[in-house]
Amino acid sequence: MKLLFSSYKGLEVEIDETTLNPATGHVQPYQVFRKGLGCDFYGKILDTIEGPGRYIRRIPGQPVEPGQRNYYVYLYDWRLDNVAAVAGLHEMIERVRADYNDPHLQVDLLAHSNGGLLARYYARYGNKDYLETNLSNVPLTYSGASAIRRLLIVGTPNLGSMQPVLSHVRGEEIGFRKIPAEVIASISGAPQLMPHPAVPWLVDSGGNIINRDVFDISTWRDFKWSIFDPKVRERTIRRKGGGAAGRRYLEILEAYLEKHLVRGRNFMLLLSRQSDVRDVKPFVFGGDCEATVARLIVEKQRNKLIAREHPGKIEIPRTDIDYHDVIHDPGDTVVTRNSLLGIYENDLINGYDTISPMKISHSVFLCEKHQLLTGNPTFQNNLLHTLFNNFST
Repeated sequence: MKLLFSSYKGLEVEIDETTLNPATGHVQPYQVFRKGLGCDFYGKILDTIEGPGRYIRRIPGQPVEPGQRNYYVYLYDWRLDNVAAVAGLHEMIERVRADYNDPHLQVDLLAHSNGGLLARYYARYGNKDYLETNLSNVPLTYSGASAIRRLLIVGTPNLGSMQPVLSHVRGEEIGFRKIPAEVIASISGAPQLMPHPAVPWLVDSGGNIINRDVFDISTWRDFKWSIFDPKVRERTIRRKGGGAAGRRYLEILEAYLEKHLVRGRNFMLLLSRQSDVRDVKPFVFGGDCEATVARLIVEKQRNKLIAREHPGKIEIPRTDIDYHDVIHDPGDTVVTRNSLLGIYENDLINGYDTISPMKISHSVFLCEKHQLLTGNPTFQNNLLHTLFNNFST
């Protein structure tokens, strides 16, 4: 039995009467699971699972017949806090165990992107929320590990990604629309995908590491990025009624962002703690042929600090520096190879000596972009091989 899950965006999709929840009128997440934004996200992998894999899709609560290969889909709202999604994953696994009448049933988890972080947190800490606890007091219980037979993660940012940082700095384009920075700041799950606090994410035009904490609200305030950008602040105040009402909204948003930056730091630190033999060692799949933004160049322009993600945008470049290499690492355009493997062997930000490497069972690398990884034929072949064979983990 297998459990497949990922986040969803639910934008730019065809909607008909079968797409809407009859009780609420809202788009049902399982109906937007296959495709969206003109891209086939998970349709091909579902076809492979149901075709050559001969799995049958089930919903918790349905009867289970002996000898069948069943799979379940767990979707969660990508905008919300990861630990809340972990609680939903735990609930679904318990419901599936009840269907099988086996409280000790183990499942195979196939998780794409951020879903792999949820699975790894669940394996180590179960459904407990430790993100606002003194981390030295957090036990490695592995209370979710007993429910997992195999964990397969695809394009998972185990040391974070620059994508949510970029979204906070300049907004996020989704199809022909753009989510502005002030809306991104209200998405509680985004900071839990930011680069690990030990990993350098800013460099100056000389290629030198800038030792600023991505999870410290003062970094964003000092650099005047995200909701501290004067243009963003002016726009937000105007849209929220202007005057005192708009300024009060900004104060609330600042406190909200600060809280979730702290939760994001703790989420990354908890996942990078040194583990023992009780942990689940994942099978890792991902891309490493695409130039992927790993660091931003910071330039001062008219008393403002500007983040550059494109070498050609640097106003005063040095001829002796290859800015493409400074900015990029090999990856899948969203997740770098190092982040996928959970290792970082270069210089770290001051205050961090090392990052405990993630223990893995096996890794497979593809020449594929992040959104297309699950549809890659080589990945699908390796997926079926991994599911149908016994491996020592």
